Amino acid sequence: MNCLPLLAWALVSFQGAPSADLNFKEAWSRIETSISQRFYARTSRKDEMDKLFAKYGPLASAAKTKGEFNKTVNDMIAEFGDSHFALLTDEDQAYYMMDNLANPDKAAAMPEIGLWFKQTAKGFVVTMVLEGSEAADADIRKGDVIKTVDGKPFSPVSSLKDKVNKKVTLEIERDGATSSKQVTVTSEKALDMFVQASRRSTRVIEQGGKKIGYFHLWTQANDSFRNALKSAVMGQLRNTDAFILDLRDGFGGRPENFFEPFFMPDVNVSYGLTGFTQQVPFGYGTKKPLVVLINEGSRSAKEISSYMLKKSGRATLIGTTTAGHVLGTTPSRLNEWAFLEIPIVEVTADGEKLEKVGVSPNIEVKPEYDKSGKDLVLARALKFLQDGK
Repeated sequence: MNCLPLLAWALVSFQGAPSADLNFKEAWSRIETSISQRFYARTSRKDEMDKLFAKYGPLASAAKTKGEFNKTVNDMIAEFGDSHFALLTDEDQAYYMMDNLANPDKAAAMPEIGLWFKQTAKGFVVTMVLEGSEAADADIRKGDVIKTVDGKPFSPVSSLKDKVNKKVTLEIERDGATSSKQVTVTSEKALDMFVQASRRSTRVIEQGGKKIGYFHLWTQANDSFRNALKSAVMGQLRNTDAFILDLRDGFGGRPENFFEPFFMPDVNVSYGLTGFTQQVPFGYGTKKPLVVLINEGSRSAKEISSYMLKKSGRATLIGTTTAGHVLGTTPSRLNEWAFLEIPIVEVTADGEKLEKVGVSPNIEVKPEYDKSGKDLVLARALKFLQDGK
């Protein structure tokens, strides 16, 4: 089966005004049918599945708002306890990622400020800060809580829709203190946003007389990310002494053929013509040290990739154990305003189940950042590449 393993999406929900034009009873019926037909454990866990349908079906069917329906369905999904399982509405950032995967050319753009969020009791917490964004330049950090935008309650999509191409003021809460930051809201397809961040992450870090190449691979969703990594490794970062591949956070995809440059011998091939010779480099060098950064946000295909790089001995993994979210899924549109993500296949590595287990690092580093925002995992990787331990 050709499945596309992705992430266990961070869910957001809104209550909002009554949605009289939405048929929640019909939407629930489609959800129940889809899960019954496609859930990977629909046979072995049928009794459990039917009990959850009976518990949540009446509540979802009677919902008055999109937010209420969203919350009810995702409360049910949480009881299943599986990754890659979520209802995503057009008020969720992840909806736009699913739309982009399902419709690469016609996907809707979403309002964005270079940040990705999850909703908690405290509000919307920053889980990802994209390289090259105004948010990164403004020192907005992972773990910050965005409370308001221009003095009104913040949500990652709804509160930004009418502010595209405008500068806004965000109220940030960090360690109990509040501050204000200004950023410009833009509009972009979700995957485009992340592939550009991956490209912008490319840099050379000079330390102790060594040149260390760095690249943050946000997702393994398609060839754009594969090509961005290959171009960085064989281009700007080719003449470095070692390499740091950052697989922290982001999303999954497919692991095939992403890391070929790290296993190919470092060979220059020449194509000679009269008066002209073209040099084509292959590989990054199988002998050059490689460190892979992982954390609890490394999920799905990134976990398979981490497992392969660790088992082969090609890389040293530094950080914390990955998410253990390794079931397979593919985008499935429920209706014009929602996607339903269902785990449809089990994924194993060498027959080993990584779901709810994850991949452990060779060197564990906690916490990920210090109070000043210093990246302690990256610092440990640089130390390892400098002194070999």
